[in-house]
Amino acid sequence: MNDKTTPLYVVCSPCRGVGKTLVSRLLTEFYVLDRRPVTAYDLADEGPRLADYLPQFTTISDIGDIFGQMAFFERLIADNDRTATVIDLSHRTFKSFFTVVEEIGFFEEARRRAIEPLILFIIDPDPKSPEAYASLHRLMEASLLPVWNRTDPSAISDYDAPPDASATPTSLEIRLLGFSLRALIDRQAFSFCEFARAKPADLPDSLDDELRDWVENVFFQFRKLELMLRCVDASTPVLAPALRRPRTTRRPFPPLPAV
Repeated sequence: MNDKTTPLYVVCSPCRGVGKTLVSRLLTEFYVLDRRPVTAYDLADEGPRLADYLPQFTTISDIGDIFGQMAFFERLIADNDRTATVIDLSHRTFKSFFTVVEEIGFFEEARRRAIEPLILFIIDPDPKSPEAYASLHRLMEASLLPVWNRTDPSAISDYDAPPDASATPTSLEIRLLGFSLRALIDRQAFSFCEFARAKPADLPDSLDDELRDWVENVFFQFRKLELMLRCVDASTPVLAPALRRPRTTRRPFPPLPAV
């Protein structure tokens, strides 16, 4: 496959407290765990921030003035060196970010440089959410995917089944975790990469398996997004096999579709 693209993910919502930083963390560590280059940009303005969790991979950016905007957007497309980009966008800069993107034709220019933008829009009951989603759908020259964060597993059909590998992604579903596991992953010292390599001390097997299922389900969806964006081909492993560790139960991934 000679026409692979480089992904640029914009994780966003006009609402606060909807889990943007969690999705950005998962995306960034998905690439780190797979030993592929990734750069994350933190445009949030309240903590805990992406830079608090992943300081070694995250650059704090400010687009509050014209000079900050010029520096930021130039950096994103200056060198397409096959490094995935993750942008954690603050709800306060949501409108100004996409206004600048539209005015300068940023997504169109990115595509000319084989960079494929994907807007990951966190869905929220707030009335601002559907209005903003509809506006982006009309105006943006980029793929737009809704993200259902903290989805109740009972609302998902065949919850215990592996993800459908043949279907084109129409949304990203981040399942609801129990209180104890949510408290664990919310700790700034917690790393999804380290979790994949070693079981946390004192974590019961049942919770370890539950969290592994949760992480692997999300990572599998990320791989499908990469296939959709033509960033990888189906022969690429979902995760680097050498980094996996034994666990109590193992549910294999279904084969990925050919592209």
